Amino acid sequence: MLSTQEAQEGEKLVLALNNLTGRTMVLNRPKALNSLTLPMVQTIKRYLEDWEKSDLCDVVMLRSNSRKAFCAGGDVVQVSRDWRDGNKAQAMEFFRTEYKVNHHIATYKKPIVAMLDGFTMGGGVGLSVHAPFRVASENAVFAMPETKIGFFPDVGATFFLPRLDGELGVYLGLTGQKLKGRDLLYAGIATHYVPSERHALLEQRLQGLGTSDYTAINLAIEEFVAQPENSQSEDFVGVVNDVPIDFSLASVRDVIDICFKFNTIEAIMQALTEVANQPGPASEWAQKTYDQMNQMSPSSLKLTLEQLRRGAQLDIQKAFELELVLAERRLESHDMHEGIDALLVRKTNDAAWDPENINAVDIRELYSQYFEGDHETTPLYLGSTPFTEYPHKFGLPTEQEILDVVSGESPQAGGFGMTYELVMEFFMREYESKMGVEQKVNWVLSRRTELGDAGGTLRVIKS
Repeated sequence: MLSTQEAQEGEKLVLALNNLTGRTMVLNRPKALNSLTLPMVQTIKRYLEDWEKSDLCDVVMLRSNSRKAFCAGGDVVQVSRDWRDGNKAQAMEFFRTEYKVNHHIATYKKPIVAMLDGFTMGGGVGLSVHAPFRVASENAVFAMPETKIGFFPDVGATFFLPRLDGELGVYLGLTGQKLKGRDLLYAGIATHYVPSERHALLEQRLQGLGTSDYTAINLAIEEFVAQPENSQSEDFVGVVNDVPIDFSLASVRDVIDICFKFNTIEAIMQALTEVANQPGPASEWAQKTYDQMNQMSPSSLKLTLEQLRRGAQLDIQKAFELELVLAERRLESHDMHEGIDALLVRKTNDAAWDPENINAVDIRELYSQYFEGDHETTPLYLGSTPFTEYPHKFGLPTEQEILDVVSGESPQAGGFGMTYELVMEFFMREYESKMGVEQKVNWVLSRRTELGDAGGTLRVIKS
């Protein structure tokens, strides 16, 4: 229950705008990059509950009052301070309420549109990635950097990261690598790419739409999307296999799968070392990634890898329940408080991890501490049915969906014997010529297929 003071603070930091049948939450803590406090997440929770029940609300929008940051995370400095001062219930209440909000967004009974303009990290990812519509701008910067503060990727990352293409989610969760702008669309984090200058007009359009129909909202957003970049753009990333795509990880996408497919951190680091020692365009990336991971908490790395492997098999409810257990156990650790102090308080980036390297982390002890035994869990949101895949898909097709069409395993596409032209035609028809579909399908086919034995048909290259 919010105190009067907390409610007043929350309402100052999370503004509520009502216009026609649209409702907008505006994060309003710009000096702190909209990092979330307990009163803020409590206020967001209350707005979501009220608007879901309101007959006057058709669509909910989330945005920031600043182009610099949508939300750069949770206020973990305060959480750490509360825990160490003995206010452990207060510290856990932040995570419990935050995860309830994240889970409610994932299971909301009305359309939610998140406008990603600026830094979208940690807690900001939790407010957006579970929504059916995630609109990224050129200013959007995504990251899950929790292993660098001795924590783990939370806010539902247990569920959403393993469901990105291949091992991309594991790579992002372990390294905290940033993605920018159109990267979010091609990685599957955003569903649409709309330049920042069009966001206000898009918000007005959705406010006046007068419907909760998801298809209608998707088509309205599509009115504002930008054309994919071409090779003449100054922001263009490059060409892979003679196929242009504006995705910063395009040239190392297959190498990510090769290096991050293993179930131990030691094997991943060894794979990165082998790639780094080989001549080729991926060598520099592999060395940089190896160095990135060496900066992270060794116990966080091992915890995160196991968390994400398990998350691939969990439903949305169980994923959040696991995170609540992990958060409390991690607050009991040395590394979380040391990492927060080093990076966010002292700002020296010189955390003294314990254990100090991955070889010193006893994996059996880690399993026992974080994953074994009975843990008390409470349902996060009772008004929903758990699911193992997001119910709404308005982004680009996944790599697996594309390859399933080629191999004949997609019931919507028919049998075997698909030519390049037929595959492209299928996806452009199914996605109604959505911006970015042609580029991604073309790119995936160039990497993962080859000509078969007859008639120009394609077959999947075994990885």
